[in-house]
Amino acid sequence: MREPNLLIEAKQKMTREELLVWAWCLANARFWITDGDGRELSLEELEEIRKKQEVFYAVSSVELEELRRRFPDHFSPRKVKYWREVLKGMEKKIVFEVNCEAYKQVLEDLGFTYILEKFVKKKDPTYCGIATIMGVFYSEPKGDLQVVYTPLVAPLLVLLKKWFTIYNFEEILNLDLKASIVLYRIFREKLGLKQQEFEINTSTLIDILDLKKIQPKILRRDYIEPAVKEINEKTRLKVEAEPVRRGRGGKIVGFRFRVEEEPRPEEATTKDLVENFDVLKKWFKKTIEQLAEELSIHKPVSPAEIARSLLSLERINPAVAIWFLLHYPKSEAKLYALEHIKWVDSHPKLDLPNKYLQHSIQVPKKELQFLWDQRVKHAAISILQELKKEWEEKQEQEPKEPEPKKAESEPEEIEIRNPVVRILAQEILSEVQYFSEEEKQKLKQELGVESFRDYLKKLILTEDIANLQKVRVAIEKVRREYEKQALEKGIDPFDPF
Repeated sequence: MREPNLLIEAKQKMTREELLVWAWCLANARFWITDGDGRELSLEELEEIRKKQEVFYAVSSVELEELRRRFPDHFSPRKVKYWREVLKGMEKKIVFEVNCEAYKQVLEDLGFTYILEKFVKKKDPTYCGIATIMGVFYSEPKGDLQVVYTPLVAPLLVLLKKWFTIYNFEEILNLDLKASIVLYRIFREKLGLKQQEFEINTSTLIDILDLKKIQPKILRRDYIEPAVKEINEKTRLKVEAEPVRRGRGGKIVGFRFRVEEEPRPEEATTKDLVENFDVLKKWFKKTIEQLAEELSIHKPVSPAEIARSLLSLERINPAVAIWFLLHYPKSEAKLYALEHIKWVDSHPKLDLPNKYLQHSIQVPKKELQFLWDQRVKHAAISILQELKKEWEEKQEQEPKEPEPKKAESEPEEIEIRNPVVRILAQEILSEVQYFSEEEKQKLKQELGVESFRDYLKKLILTEDIANLQKVRVAIEKVRREYEKQALEKGIDPFDPF
């Protein structure tokens, strides 16, 4: 996972669950411009947007069903419904208090200073409260989630060359305390900056943990010590914390932290991977299947498709391409890395495309260096051919799932080019899908229509924004009436189960 340092250090009012969803969404941002059709933009188009000084949005599209499949202990079918309720609260907590000087410095480094100038008329603001999220939209059956980020935060999520932190999502899932997650992200940031020992004053800790003014000894006893203990027990980080005292009475003014990371255990030695064909094949298989899982969060892709894509390269060795995929340093998804590889492979002016990929990424030379070994590079093609055949045969044997029947309230799939219409339609559908049959009938009466699906389709096709807004008002009215009736009967209207 990657997260901008500026947001890690910001004061943010989020619960533990909201922090988890936030971290997952940040790793899955896509981009679209205000006056376009909402499509995904290539790296070259994003560069053009920056040159023309245009404003753009960032959009995360993920499936909670995918989270459930990958992390069943934390995202069970029952809990997926609970996460829907968590998402409803995220929109109310969208402002991050950030350091103004640091914010301006990052925008300048990335070449997006003009965005701040478009929105802020004051030359030197002393307070920066950044609205990060425009909207959160959720729809069944797979738990499709879309988070739309504002232009003020979108530059922090794209084309990052530095100023970001990498951490393990599975590790923060295991942390039960909100303070543990907040401090874990900060510790990861400091390690990335090569700062194994550092101090943080008490006022800063109180801010980033979103606490009211409390005594330093309570901060230590109830938040710092339990969080450090949990991080040491459940992650690969090993943290020591001690109070920093000043003055005659020895008042606690901050905490000094020392952070180290335990090395990952290697499943196979470099010698095994280079010299043992079977071990190397197992490594390729596991790696490509993991890459397919990562890519599937953004766009459905199978291991067989990745293998076909790598084997279709004319000048780049597949082993080198996998090395590049595993080290891709941008904050965008690895889907962009595949596009990058194909572009380099087909570029007529690049005489040494394999070397070009190697030199375009700054990583320790020893990391996955075995993929550059001539024996591995020669074996890569035959291994991929075997694996592709194996995966394709497995795909043919798997039964195809039938297409789900559309609900009455769900319009048939149509292309929505206007981004405002798209957002309104998604918001309407995300509310209506949870309506009971009785509520759906009331909504039709409120709108004076016989078929809600046909009416909504008409509004979308004609881009009738005014009447789409009226539909939202009618939905809210029907929902409020239902909640009132439910409360009178002693029923919890917000119970997702």
